[in-house]
Amino acid sequence: MGTHGAGLPASVRPTPWHSLPALAAALTLSLGPGMARAQVTATGVTLAWTAPGDDSLSGRATRYDLRRSNAPITSLTAFTLATPVAGVGTPQPAGTVESVNVTGLTPSTTYYFALRTFDEVGNGSALSNPLQVTTTASPDVLRPARVPLSVLASSNATVTLGWTDVGDDSLSGLATEMEVRWSTAPIDESNWDAATPVFGEPTPGPAGTAQQFVVSGLDRTRDLWFAARARDDVNWLSGLSTSLQVPHLLDTAPPAAPTGTSAAVEGGVNVRVRWSANSEPDLLGYLVYRALAAGGPFTRLTSSPIVPTDYLDAPAPDTLSAWYAVSAVDATGNESATSGIVRVILRGGGITAWDASTPYPNPSPVGTTVTLPLSVPGAGPYDAVVEIQDAAGQHVRTLRVNGAPPGAYSIAWDGRNDAGRACAPGVYRVWLRAAGQAKLTRLLRTP
Repeated sequence: MGTHGAGLPASVRPTPWHSLPALAAALTLSLGPGMARAQVTATGVTLAWTAPGDDSLSGRATRYDLRRSNAPITSLTAFTLATPVAGVGTPQPAGTVESVNVTGLTPSTTYYFALRTFDEVGNGSALSNPLQVTTTASPDVLRPARVPLSVLASSNATVTLGWTDVGDDSLSGLATEMEVRWSTAPIDESNWDAATPVFGEPTPGPAGTAQQFVVSGLDRTRDLWFAARARDDVNWLSGLSTSLQVPHLLDTAPPAAPTGTSAAVEGGVNVRVRWSANSEPDLLGYLVYRALAAGGPFTRLTSSPIVPTDYLDAPAPDTLSAWYAVSAVDATGNESATSGIVRVILRGGGITAWDASTPYPNPSPVGTTVTLPLSVPGAGPYDAVVEIQDAAGQHVRTLRVNGAPPGAYSIAWDGRNDAGRACAPGVYRVWLRAAGQAKLTRLLRTP
């Protein structure tokens, strides 16, 4: 007879029975060294068991998972829903007697405990025998009074709570601890454990002491509820405070405009637009825009916000140039201003006539070179003249284009006239003359 799972890849073979940790030995109450009574108190209990092995009863397991509940733990489902017990040490070699002190229990209350062990690859044992323990009574039978919780202030990420401390016994004495929790739904006894605990609450003072506490790191775009309760030295809990609602803030602040925008031609017919990621925690995504002229209009390319920080315009329009910009959108729908506009030079097979685009940089300082972008038609002619004039229409410089290849083309003007002298600051006209047509653009030279 063949071996079970033979021939299967190792990743899908059944786990051999002998690699599972052994069933955890029966949990028993221990006698502490030198103690005259079993370790069950009003607020704690000491549990003991015999360490199993890594492979059945040999070797050494990797970790324990001890849990407690107020209901019997008779299945793995019930175990998963039970509360993990902190402070359980690392498993010792098989056969070692181990123990743990469980604290923070309530007097005169029945608890159920169960234990599982796990090996180094995560294989878990079956449940141990469930153990039932009832804590002893305490002479302290009064719970702390209900906490009078209130909301003092709020901001776009914080809520400031206030209360007056209650006592250990109702309104007398000194409580041990305050617990504050928040949720996105009203808090009551049924969902208190599922609410989000906060940390750093002030230590209670004498009953009547005024306290303030700031809960930070909140998402104020949602309604939030807060509740609190006090705990005394034998872990009696007060009743829940009133569940206080803090309405959400209407977020009207847009994200920052994206930065680092760039664009490049890919594969001859596509354009890849890239930008740097925004840092807003409520960022939803980005919108990408394209224009076929420097001044627009811009058309949105993405129907809804996208998460990646790049976008492929495929295929890009069959034209000489395209201009791209990106905006950011937050979870409330606020849209930022657009990023800096970037231009991509394309080879437009569909270009049917000579054309001139706005020179750049524009404005430009005297003494720097200006680029004059042109479109050359696929069918020609391929020769043209560019004339620079001053604001009064007086001739300044002639630049000739001979045998230009079809598509995107550009020439440079160094800011000098035909005699080689530097031109003064001011507005200049740029005339493109080709195939009996003339196209005018302008540029500004600054000091």
